[in-house]
Amino acid sequence: MTGIGPAPILFNEFFQMFTRCMPPNGWPVNSKIAVGNSGGPDSTCLLFLLKQLLTDLRSKAMARQTIPTSVVSLSVNHNLQENSQLMAARSAANAAAMGVEHLTLDIPWGTPPFSAKPVAGQPMEQIGREARYHVIFDGMARTGAHSVAFGHHADDQVETSLMRLARGTTELGAGGMRRCRRWGMGTGDVEGGLGWVGHHGLNRWIIRPLLDVRKDRILATCEEHQLDYVNDPTNFQPEITLRNAIRQMLTLQEEGKDMSALSGLPQHISGSLDKIKIAAADLQETTMDLEGGLHQLHGAVKVLSSRLEDVDNEVTFHLKNLTLPSPPSTLILSSHALPDVVDPTVRLAFVLRVMRYVSFHPWGSLRADGNRRRSSVQRIIDTLWQSDGAPPFTAGGGVLWQPVIFSAKRRLRVGTQCLGRQLQPGERFAWMASRLPAVPYNMLDTAKLSSKLDVDITERLAIAISRGDYSLEVLFDCRFLVRFDLSQIPETVVEALQKYQETGVNVRIKPHTKYYWPKVVLQKPSYPDTTYATLMDNGQIDTFGYPPWVTMEYIRLLDAT
Repeated sequence: MTGIGPAPILFNEFFQMFTRCMPPNGWPVNSKIAVGNSGGPDSTCLLFLLKQLLTDLRSKAMARQTIPTSVVSLSVNHNLQENSQLMAARSAANAAAMGVEHLTLDIPWGTPPFSAKPVAGQPMEQIGREARYHVIFDGMARTGAHSVAFGHHADDQVETSLMRLARGTTELGAGGMRRCRRWGMGTGDVEGGLGWVGHHGLNRWIIRPLLDVRKDRILATCEEHQLDYVNDPTNFQPEITLRNAIRQMLTLQEEGKDMSALSGLPQHISGSLDKIKIAAADLQETTMDLEGGLHQLHGAVKVLSSRLEDVDNEVTFHLKNLTLPSPPSTLILSSHALPDVVDPTVRLAFVLRVMRYVSFHPWGSLRADGNRRRSSVQRIIDTLWQSDGAPPFTAGGGVLWQPVIFSAKRRLRVGTQCLGRQLQPGERFAWMASRLPAVPYNMLDTAKLSSKLDVDITERLAIAISRGDYSLEVLFDCRFLVRFDLSQIPETVVEALQKYQETGVNVRIKPHTKYYWPKVVLQKPSYPDTTYATLMDNGQIDTFGYPPWVTMEYIRLLDAT
């Protein structure tokens, strides 16, 4: 008697999966969603289901809900493999057969910001991934897509969890990929560099609707609907990447075959497999038995993923309860309520969330989390939870931690002036997280600052004015979005910019105050700087009697996404 095979994914079922991936504020009106389409079975299945779902929803009463109105297929041609052209062609053909808009994105190796095409011996997977994400974001911008959906599934989730364990992740990282997350400011650190997307990435989303679905059901769906696809042969070569080796290891275990096929792996891959076994055995939240089969591993990773969601919610709750009124770009946390956060994992996630909020490193990057160095983060936790009287300190991530004495009626006392001081009625101890100063704030006007803190916007302003643009946006210090309303720009600035190349006049955004808030200044040789706009401690903008032609918004986010 023939057993019953895996069931195809039903449309109603996929609707529930898609709904769980919705961004926190919902889908924008008339938005477009992209699908990262490799031509393989996972992305082909996802593209088909998403196209059918959106078509079906628009034709029914559910259309009253705000949903994406269209889907676009994005395919990346790396030109790194013999079959790269074949896979790109299959992606385009599948999209055309489904009536889906399609864009093939070629990686122009050797053209900045892209490196030369990687060769054997280089970290090809990492280089290819950074280049791929860069062109996908560019494709989203070109097509107007608000989100991109990837076809990662439950088997991929297990592989990702194990890979992170090999790198020494916490149990939070072992929870794997999120169903929905912001793109973030990117992995690069230089505007225009590889991986850099800036503030635009805070309004773009990555979703993964198939994370709860195993690979066999995806294949069954492709077979049910006669979807053509190609398999990437490099996915089955364990000597190339750690992910491939994990996939091979799990497949051999699932099929009860001998593990000798993994005996000739490169040392860095075989060593990582050994680290995974040790780290998996040390997990506290669940049992992850690498020899227990994929079914057991799926269950374990699902427990860790659910734990990650619970921790996110708990951190959000505590932040609402602990946060006191804070100067712009800072966060003040009440000390007396910190002991209410007891769980070590929640404490860890709490500190990382705060660091990401105030850091000057790109939002969403590992650097904004202090590279998640355990010793550094633990030092922060130990100090915040065990001492009210500790002096100011830093432990990575570009964040300064300072004791403060907070009162609703008195001036905020910050730093060393709090040490040894007795509290007065109505006062309480707290901790402030703020940007780590590059130089003492009383030297900001004389010290030579990096181009990230001393931003020359002269040429950008002049070009925008000459084109008749209505506005200009500049990201300052990866923290503030400075917007210029060019319809209200003072005539004195316009006149000064008309011959800036001959006169040496320039307009700059520079930091002021110890919190490094932005200010806009006009500089003329042999003249003192003229300040045209500053951010004040109440969050308002002072334009010194001129119309409100400059706004300054702190754009870093405190949410879990």
